Amino acid sequence: MNYSKMMSNGLIYLVALFLTLNGSHSYALDSAGKTIVALGVVNAENPNEKRALKRRSPVFGVDTVKTQANSRTQLRMIDGGLLSLKQLSQLEIASYEFDPATKQGSVAMSLVKGGLRTVTGILTNKTKNYQLETPVASIGVRGTHYSAQMEEGDLLLAVWDGAIAVQVTVGPAPIKFELGTELKYSKARVKANGEVEFLMKAPKSLAQGHTPQIQAGIRNTEIDLSGKHALFSEEPLESYVSAFELTSNQYDQVGDEWVDNGTVFGAITPPTDGISRSGTATFGLIQHSFTSSVGPLSAISMNMTVDFSLSRIPTGNLSFTDAAGEWFAVFNGVIRDAGLDININFASHGNNLADGSISGLFVDNASQIYGDLSLAEINNPGVNAGGSFVLGEIIP
Repeated sequence: MNYSKMMSNGLIYLVALFLTLNGSHSYALDSAGKTIVALGVVNAENPNEKRALKRRSPVFGVDTVKTQANSRTQLRMIDGGLLSLKQLSQLEIASYEFDPATKQGSVAMSLVKGGLRTVTGILTNKTKNYQLETPVASIGVRGTHYSAQMEEGDLLLAVWDGAIAVQVTVGPAPIKFELGTELKYSKARVKANGEVEFLMKAPKSLAQGHTPQIQAGIRNTEIDLSGKHALFSEEPLESYVSAFELTSNQYDQVGDEWVDNGTVFGAITPPTDGISRSGTATFGLIQHSFTSSVGPLSAISMNMTVDFSLSRIPTGNLSFTDAAGEWFAVFNGVIRDAGLDININFASHGNNLADGSISGLFVDNASQIYGDLSLAEINNPGVNAGGSFVLGEIIP
């Protein structure tokens, strides 16, 4: 028996096995982003595993993210992009590569079904750096805020800021077109047979809006700690359609998105490595899409104090009332990069204890905070409330 040959073959086998396992492990751990919020049943699947996503769960560059009925998720990608998936959606992340040193990389994803909304990150300055495939068309962007949704085989598209380049991949002849807020059309339907229909209004399944006056700016004295704002309205978008095509939208609890005004977020820049502000500021609620599992809400209020010098959120509170009583929460946290790491210290619904999560992200030179919250009774999680919010700095 040739022991030397056996040992040599065994060593080769072990080395090959190590390289295979190590290569697979490294590949699986290529981070694409992290989970901000996961409500309901949200899973990430890849060839090696299936796992449930929850707040702060990583998402990898080989994952397929799936949301079940009455479920949704919101992701912050590694290049600063923000992405929200509606219920019954499936997003395949073929690759999401980003080098923070060179600011270079690429994005390749496929929306198999359902809908998404995204404020893209650094990797969209050139269309070729970003590609979203759908069953009927391929989408490239140049830094933008847009929605894409599959509906009965058709693809609905709406651009809230920036522009997208679309190439239809079905039908008898190739069709290419662009949508954008500075172009003739910002919304379209790509039919399952490849036909393209340009739209003057956002489909109702994509958006509802606020008053057009919100476009004038939100940093003004009309914001107060009660969370009320003189410009807030829940009138449907169609009531305000003009030659300028409003870019505002609001979503309900089933499949709602992480932002309820496209104009506010249309001007945001990708998150930076930190906040270049000092001193203390107070932020109050100016827009929201809060809903409750037990009925309509009233007396809605949310505010927080931010100490930029110490990178802290010393105090914050929120409250709103539904048919079963008042939802109430107090919280604090710290600033990490451009994000807010928020901890709920106490929460309740009527006489019942509750728990949940709040996420936040500074935008527009830290004068606004985009965020999302979810609350649920501890002993009865089916009783829950939450949604998206925009806080604006209260100017004395």
